[in-house]
Amino acid sequence: MPDVKDEQEDKKITNKWAVERLAANPRLWFGGEGGNADPRAQTEDLGDNNVKASEYGIKNLKVIIAKLPEWTKEEGDKYENLSEMYAQISGQFSRYVGHVIKNVGGVYETFKSVEDKGDVYEATPKAIQKEAVGFLNKQLFETPTWLLNKNILNKINNPIANDAVANLQVNAINSLLSASRLFRLTTSNIRYGNATYSADELLTDVKQGIWSELATKKPIDVYRRNLQKAYADALINILNPAASAAPMVVTQTRGGFSISTLNVGNSDVPSIVRAHLVSLRSEILAAAASAPDKLSKYHLQDVAERIKKGLDPKDN
Repeated sequence: MPDVKDEQEDKKITNKWAVERLAANPRLWFGGEGGNADPRAQTEDLGDNNVKASEYGIKNLKVIIAKLPEWTKEEGDKYENLSEMYAQISGQFSRYVGHVIKNVGGVYETFKSVEDKGDVYEATPKAIQKEAVGFLNKQLFETPTWLLNKNILNKINNPIANDAVANLQVNAINSLLSASRLFRLTTSNIRYGNATYSADELLTDVKQGIWSELATKKPIDVYRRNLQKAYADALINILNPAASAAPMVVTQTRGGFSISTLNVGNSDVPSIVRAHLVSLRSEILAAAASAPDKLSKYHLQDVAERIKKGLDPKDN
């Protein structure tokens, strides 16, 4: 700004330019460095709808994995190529899942100066959060059989080794039902009211997806049994955290470095979690009586006992 001699005037002009250009071109929007809870600012996520983008991405992965044995075949190779590319596909699938999960309990942080209209902080719209949970229920929590290609696994994976699908499912449920995420949902609900997605709604929607066999009476496959146990354990751990890992949330104030630690145990989170576990246990016991096979019955009885102990640990 060579023609402007006054520093304050310079700032006013450049700020006016920034405000006007951003309003005219949303591609110039800056969402921070991805370290906040804003799902619009994530590494390797450049679109405006990561649910739809991830659905497209998964369709591509399904095409690729079917051709993987053919495309990775090389003379003398001892399936190293196939193993490496299968791991890359699993990793990409995990990346898509992670992009979507961040919508749940998300907080939009739109950097503004006082000349800009609107708020800096907003809860991620309820419809987007529900869409994200629907994606997880369909794409991940329903067993993704396309990743369980025996023509590949029988060549690269010992059956007693870690299972990529089970790991993805457990990691996702632990993230989705973490104390910090549930806490963000409760605090957003306090500030913005019932128009926002609540922790109670999240647990209800996830339960309907993960525990659908309680209503359908269908056999529960091994991946779903593993996932359902992980669901129960995630909630039990919120009620009974290890002494060294009591659920806390660290917050940072805008424009400074003041950090506060909030005790999730004194929030509504444990109350909501306890109510859901009590209700879930009743449904599990009712379903166990008419389970379609022995393993499903044993599984339901086991989870019901785990929940009982989690609700009243001193009585056990």
